[in-house]
Amino acid sequence: MKNKLDFPPELMVEVPDMLRARDGRAMAQRKLLERFHQPLLFFTMNIPGPVKVSPLIRIGFREGIRRLELALQEAGISVVYEKVIDYKTGFEKYYVLDGDVKEIKRVAAGLENQDRLGRLFDMDVLDVDGRKLSRQELGLPGRTCFVCSQPAQACARSRRHTVPVLVRNVHRILENFILESTRVFMKEALLGEVAATPKPGLVDMDNSGAHTDMDCHTFAASTEAILPGLMEMAQKGWSWQGSGTELFLSLRPMGAAAEKAMFRATGNVNTHKGIIFSMGLTAAFTLWHLAAGQGVDSEGILQDIGRSVTPVLEQDFARIDPYHPHTHGEILYVKEGCRGIRGEAMEGFPAVAAIGLPALRLYMKERRPVNEAYIQTLLLLMSKVEDTNILSRSDRETLRYAQGAAASILEKGGAFTAEGLDAVWKLNDDFVRRNISPGGCADLLILSVFLAKMEYLFGRKEEP
Repeated sequence: MKNKLDFPPELMVEVPDMLRARDGRAMAQRKLLERFHQPLLFFTMNIPGPVKVSPLIRIGFREGIRRLELALQEAGISVVYEKVIDYKTGFEKYYVLDGDVKEIKRVAAGLENQDRLGRLFDMDVLDVDGRKLSRQELGLPGRTCFVCSQPAQACARSRRHTVPVLVRNVHRILENFILESTRVFMKEALLGEVAATPKPGLVDMDNSGAHTDMDCHTFAASTEAILPGLMEMAQKGWSWQGSGTELFLSLRPMGAAAEKAMFRATGNVNTHKGIIFSMGLTAAFTLWHLAAGQGVDSEGILQDIGRSVTPVLEQDFARIDPYHPHTHGEILYVKEGCRGIRGEAMEGFPAVAAIGLPALRLYMKERRPVNEAYIQTLLLLMSKVEDTNILSRSDRETLRYAQGAAASILEKGGAFTAEGLDAVWKLNDDFVRRNISPGGCADLLILSVFLAKMEYLFGRKEEP
């Protein structure tokens, strides 16, 4: 895959390019003001150096658009017209807005001061007469330098920081935003699954389901313990330069270390062993793709995982001694031929791609409540997936029963109806009596939530 810092010569911008772009912006702004006679907001990025566009810069630009449009909506300012310019001199977006021009400027200035990423945003606001509003006339503080936090104008006038220093800091700000967002989404996915209540046979905020050795507090402690290891795997993917199979091999020691951290935090209770493998793998490959400018194409990422891990995991299965299996997974493989979470990875997590993700995308679009959306997605997974956690605790007949029970609840409307939710509560009591825990489906829900969040923030396509 292409390195995120490799730029073709045709992307290098020279002074004549910037002068033409400046003249083009002035003309576009004038025409929009003449056409609409309403305030104009012009958004671009503060990017020093000869390269103004890259996959990394595009991510920052997309996030600026997301923040701006959300802030405008919250302020009751409607968008009359918008247009994106994608050229080597920098990403640009024009907004014609229906609102008070001073309030628009306050919104823009607030976003520019929000955090370090906001310091890379440049949001000029023009009144209907073409006059650009300044921070000073609204009594707002001036901008600060994104390197040293001193007044930006003073740093610019004195050229306090060299271009290489400025470029490195821009890269660092954008990279930190991506890595921190990944960490937040992994944590939200892990804890979001536990928080979804009620769930049949699983730990939630009401009870421990079919588990006697863990509760929601155990999962909270385990999540904090494994997050550093998961982030180490994600960062490995972000900086990786080799093949997918080599990336997978590099992750295995990190996964083993995260498991040890989990057992230390939980008193040797296995809360997250399966998800350490699948989440670490998915996060690493997602950032590997993102770093190469490929966007968060979840289906493509999952297929790439399947292709990359299969040669290694086939060898693992071939080494299992059928007469002396050591783990629950090996015993189930010898007994039933089930490959568990490793088999899911080899197939590219088909249940996530075909069931979990499409469901969550739909529920997000429909603005369904998060709790019910997670429960509904879990029920969909339970009704279709061969959950090896159920198989290892019981048998295939019990698995078929659990699948049928979930399907029956879905026929009642599932988590989106009072009747369906009541049925989930009753099914939990039944699963506790039968010692049924659909832990495999819970892990698939976590992966689906993580990828849905990554798609939402970083986009499924490259276009701004």
